Amino acid sequence: MKTIYKYPIPIKHFFNLELPRDAKILSFQTQLGIPVIWALINPENELIKRDFCIRGTGEPDYSEDRHIRTYLGTIQTGALVWHLFEEVK
Repeated sequence: MKTIYKYPIPIKHFFNLELPRDAKILSFQTQLGIPVIWALINPENELIKRDFCIRGTGEPDYSEDRHIRTYLGTIQTGALVWHLFEEVK
């Protein structure tokens, strides 16, 4: 049965998360000051590693377009604004 789960994420240029296969990311926001994503998942599916990157507004992108990226959302943490992308290989 599909369920919505919450995953805290780090503010790091590159990171990965293990999510159940076919997880669909629904939202990227902060909750109590912590960046999180919510995903619709089937908890019975096998876990797979998914790669993400975060960029601040005005930051250079050091990836040299090595991967295609899917935009997932934007959050504000105080004076900073962060943009989350999933790297698709």
